[in-house]
Amino acid sequence: MFKKKIIFFLPNYSYGGAGKSILNICKNINKKKYEIYVISLKKNYYKKNLSKFCKEIIEIKSSSTILSLAKIKKYLEKFNKDNSILISNINYANALFVIYFKILNNFKLILIERTPLQELFIYFSFKDFIKKFIIKIIAKYFYKRADHIIANSKKTAIDYSNFSKIKCSYIYPLTIDKMFNTSKKKLDKNRLINILTISRLSREKNLIELLKAFKILKLNKVFLIILGDGSKKKEILEYIKKYNINSKVIKYSDKKKIKLLKNCKLYICSSFFEGFPNAVVEALNYNMPVISSRNHGGIEEIILNGKGGELYDSGNEFQLSGKINKILKNYNQHVKKTLLAKKALNRFTKNNIKKYEYIFDNILE
Repeated sequence: MFKKKIIFFLPNYSYGGAGKSILNICKNINKKKYEIYVISLKKNYYKKNLSKFCKEIIEIKSSSTILSLAKIKKYLEKFNKDNSILISNINYANALFVIYFKILNNFKLILIERTPLQELFIYFSFKDFIKKFIIKIIAKYFYKRADHIIANSKKTAIDYSNFSKIKCSYIYPLTIDKMFNTSKKKLDKNRLINILTISRLSREKNLIELLKAFKILKLNKVFLIILGDGSKKKEILEYIKKYNINSKVIKYSDKKKIKLLKNCKLYICSSFFEGFPNAVVEALNYNMPVISSRNHGGIEEIILNGKGGELYDSGNEFQLSGKINKILKNYNQHVKKTLLAKKALNRFTKNNIKKYEYIFDNILE
């Protein structure tokens, strides 16, 4: 019996939610039925872990997705189109793939939307505006040509269904391997209180706003740890130094992440937009209270529309600082909210792999 070929493409395979979500699919999918291939541009952060579960991992030397299309097509020539599915995983790649690989070359194609539709309406420059304008046009008129579209939250699925006039299903990421029976977090106000955010240091993560909130608070025994790396690292470090903020940036590693999730007392997500913030789910699994911006994707589903955590309006550092102060003053009450959200985390486990397999089989059969 020939195995079905599943080929994932993610342009920027750095550490983060999208890469980890694909890794979890590769880890849990039925290897007797499927053979997995992964394509990325340049270095794949998860290559070592993916190699345990994938037939082949390809790192294409190209500076952009559009310049890599011919090389990807050349690689795909070895696959039988009737027995293979190409899966694109981010909106700008999805737009290119539906035109180039589905319409022009007739590959079986699944698009996975890992960021909310609202990302396409938030601009950081004129170039960003043009890029997102083109993606919106393609999404609106051509996404319907894909074999299937999957979002990583119910809200994102509804938004794309309405925008593109298509049926978009949703499957929550396989974030949780197991539920941790750790003790409740407790706050000793006489000791240093560490607050955590895990984030790529990029503009959309809105970390300067988080630092502004700490600047407003001016609490000597409260310290912000930013775990991550990225293009805005220098700007963030300069801001911390200029305003003498109790904060530091630590380069990401899985080992450091687990240690900090165990020891920190509060998790904050400040992004302008997030499809599905896996780090919030992980924080809840370690019984950590959460504050998040209303970042348009799955966050409200994760924290039960505010019953399992605190939400604030992105762009309002005063509201954020007030939420931090509120939790620190009534910590035990907010731990109870955390435990309520934790009870619902079984929605985000490896059991969701069956939903992916059902879609794959329907397309190929």
